[in-house]
Amino acid sequence: MELVEWVMLILIVGVAGVVRGCIGFGFSALVVASATLFLPPSQVVPMIAVLEIAASIQMVLSTWRDTAWRILIYLLIGTVIATPLGVYALVVMPADNIRLLLSGVILLMSVLLAVGWQYRGPTGPMPFFGLGLVSGVCNGAAGVGGLPVATFLTAMNLTMTELRATLVMFFLLTDIVLLSTASGHGLLNEELIWQSLAMLLPMGVGIFFGSRLFNVLPEKKLRSGVIGLLILLSAVGIIRAGIQAFT
Repeated sequence: MELVEWVMLILIVGVAGVVRGCIGFGFSALVVASATLFLPPSQVVPMIAVLEIAASIQMVLSTWRDTAWRILIYLLIGTVIATPLGVYALVVMPADNIRLLLSGVILLMSVLLAVGWQYRGPTGPMPFFGLGLVSGVCNGAAGVGGLPVATFLTAMNLTMTELRATLVMFFLLTDIVLLSTASGHGLLNEELIWQSLAMLLPMGVGIFFGSRLFNVLPEKKLRSGVIGLLILLSAVGIIRAGIQAFT
């Protein structure tokens, strides 16, 4: 990469780290939406997996006790099954079609959340298993598998502490799966590893300040911030996918 690209990537990862530290998700989507403007997705998605694992390790010691384990287990089963399919899609086809569909659904759900909608449907194994399947495909193909999970869990009656802790643990385990699958397809090489290691410091600094924000902001503002971020990310995803489709 050129020097200007390194500087841009450091800034993107640092800002995304603040968001990740504060609300527990958004790192991958922010980096994908920004970094793929000047880097290929096949270079960005595996790097994100490395950084997400490091981010989760940094946060998990202070959050694991608040994790909604019953929900997490079924999410993980679905995600583990579907992630290889998503990685295969990343190798053989553009991710823009998947990103466009995902972004449209998330935008609709986020607007509903903004006007007070809450999920009151079944909460047994199958809904979370199905959500895990969707997340696995999206995570492997476009590095944004956390968005459908974050949207769905936000619509449930979880506290922000439970939501944040569950997402942190979810990202740790699913990105280990994603990284293993990506390496099997030759997407993880020495250059990518060094690039990921170089981004650990700006991400770690961002997470540090983001975690401090989480401790001082009231839950109502945090929840509003989550919904606002979901709307922003889904809108950006739709715009980017639309631009790619017509260029």
